[in-house]
Amino acid sequence: MPTTSGSVQKLMMNGQRAMGRTDWTEAKKCFEQALQIKETPELLELLGLATWWLDDAETTFDSREKAFQIYRRQGNTRAAARVAISIAYDYFSFRGEYALSNGWSRRANRLLENLETVPEHGLVKAWDGNVAIEVDHDPAKAFRLGKEAADIAEELQDFDLQMMSIALQGLALVFEGKVEEGMPLLDEAATAAMTGEISDLETSINICCYLITACEYVRDYNRAVQWCFRVNRRTENGTFPLMFSFCQIHYAGVLIWNGDWDEAETVLKKASNNLIDSRPAHAAEGLVKLAGICRFRGEFKKAEELLDKAGKKPFRMLGANLVLLEKAALAYDRGDPLTAANLADRYLLNTPEECRLMLPKGLEILTLSQLDLHKLKEAVQTSQRLRIIAEMAGTEPLIAFAHYTDGTVHLAKKENQQACKCFERSVELFHRNKNPFQTARSRCGVARALHRLGQIQLSLREIHTAIETFQDLKAQPEQERAKAILKKIKNQPADYAEASSPDAFTAREQEILCEIAKGKSNSQIATDHYISIRTVERHISNIYGKLGISGKSARAKATAFAHRNELVG
Repeated sequence: MPTTSGSVQKLMMNGQRAMGRTDWTEAKKCFEQALQIKETPELLELLGLATWWLDDAETTFDSREKAFQIYRRQGNTRAAARVAISIAYDYFSFRGEYALSNGWSRRANRLLENLETVPEHGLVKAWDGNVAIEVDHDPAKAFRLGKEAADIAEELQDFDLQMMSIALQGLALVFEGKVEEGMPLLDEAATAAMTGEISDLETSINICCYLITACEYVRDYNRAVQWCFRVNRRTENGTFPLMFSFCQIHYAGVLIWNGDWDEAETVLKKASNNLIDSRPAHAAEGLVKLAGICRFRGEFKKAEELLDKAGKKPFRMLGANLVLLEKAALAYDRGDPLTAANLADRYLLNTPEECRLMLPKGLEILTLSQLDLHKLKEAVQTSQRLRIIAEMAGTEPLIAFAHYTDGTVHLAKKENQQACKCFERSVELFHRNKNPFQTARSRCGVARALHRLGQIQLSLREIHTAIETFQDLKAQPEQERAKAILKKIKNQPADYAEASSPDAFTAREQEILCEIAKGKSNSQIATDHYISIRTVERHISNIYGKLGISGKSARAKATAFAHRNELVG
C-alpha cells in the first residue's frame, strides 16, 4: 500500500504532467485530490495556477491566499513573495481592484528586500512596469523597471524573464513615440513566445499582448495581422481561453480598421462576453470597440449604453480613459463639438505628454471640434501637436491622420490648394494601408477643396466615390455628411466667391483679376500684358468659373473679391 506522502507526490506529479499538456481540468482534479490527503502551500499554489487558466477566480484567490499564509508561517519568504505577485495580478485582472492589487505588489517588494537576487525580484519589477503602462501611463517608469528586470534576468540567466523585460521595454519605447527602437524588441520577444522558447505560458501571453497593443497604437495593422494570425493558430484549440479572448479583442481592431465591421462585432461580442464573466476589468477595451462600431453606423444610443457600462466598476480601472476618448468621438459625430472638445481635452489632460502614442486620436477629435467652434488659432496648435507625434512615430497611418487634420485646418484658413494636397496625401496613405472608412473621409476633404478651387467635375467624382464606400460600410453619419457636401457642390451657391481663395488661381489669372479690379477693359489688359483679347477672355472665363459667378454682376463680384483678398497693389 502506498504511503500518504507517496500518494500526494504521485497526484502532484500527475497534475504537473497534465499542466504540461495544458489539460487544466485534469490538473485541477489531481491537485484537489492531493489536498484532501494533505494541505501544502506547494499544492495550493499549483491548484491556483490550474484554476487561473480555467478562469475559476474564486478557487484561484482562495488557493493562492492560503498558500501565501502558509509560506509566511513556514518562513519561506521567497515563495510568499512569488505568490503575492500572482495575487496582485489576480486583483487587477479578475476584479479590477487596483488598490488591492497595488497592496499585494508592495507586499511582494517588501518580502524581497533582504533576499539575495532571485527571479522574483525581476518578476515584481516586470509586473510594476506593466501597471506603469496600463494604469499610470508612465512609459519612462515602465522602461526603467523593464531595464532593471532585464539586468536581473541577465545575472540569473533567466530567459523567460529576459524576454518579458525586453517586451516591456519595447512597449514603453513605442508609447513614447520611439517606434523604430521599440518594435524590434517586441518582435524579438514575441518570436520567442511563438516558437516555444519561453517555457511559461503566462509570460507568452503578456508578450504577445504587448506587441499587438503596440501595433494598434502606431496603427501598424499589417504587423498586427501577422502576429494575430500566429497567436490565433496557437490558441484556437481552446486550451488558452484567456490568451484567445485577449487576442480576439486586438484582432477585432484589425477588422475594424479594414472595414470588416460585421465580423469585428461578432468577434468582440464573443471575446468580451468571455472576459466579462471571468476577468471583467479586461473586457473594457472590447466594450469600447463595440461602441465605436455602433458610432460608425449611427447607432448612437447603443454606443452610449456600451460606454456607460464600460465606465463603471469593474471595467473602469482599465477603461476610464478609453471611454472618455470614445465619448468625445461620439459627441462630435452627434454634432456637439463643444462637448466633444471638452471630453477630448480631459482625455489629453489625463494622458501624460510622454505617453505620445496615446495622444493622436484625442488631438484629432479636438482639432475638428475646435474648427467647428471657430477656434482657428487653437485648432492650428492642436493639429501641429498631432503632426509632430506622427512624424516622430513615422508610421503611414498616423501620418495620414496628421494630413487629414492639417487639411481641415487649411480649409478653415481658405488655403484650398494646401488643403487639397493634404487630403490627397491622406487618401493615398489610408488606401495603401487598407482603411476604406478613413480613405472615404479623406476623399470628402478632397471634394470640398476641389469644389472651392472650381474643379467641379473632379470634386463630384471624389464625393461620389466616398458616398459609395460609406454605403458599403453602412456608415450612416458619414454618408449623410458626404451627401450634404454633394448637395452643396451641385447647387454651387451664388455667394460661392466668399468660400474661394486666391490660391485657386494661377499666377496669370491673379494678374488678370488684379487688372479687372483696377477697372481696366479687356482690350487694355491685352495691350498692357502683350496678349490677345481672346486670351484675356479665356482667363476671365476661368476666373469666373472658379468664383462661381456669371452675368452682368460678375465683373463687380470679381472686383470685390480681389479687393477683399488684397490682390490689388
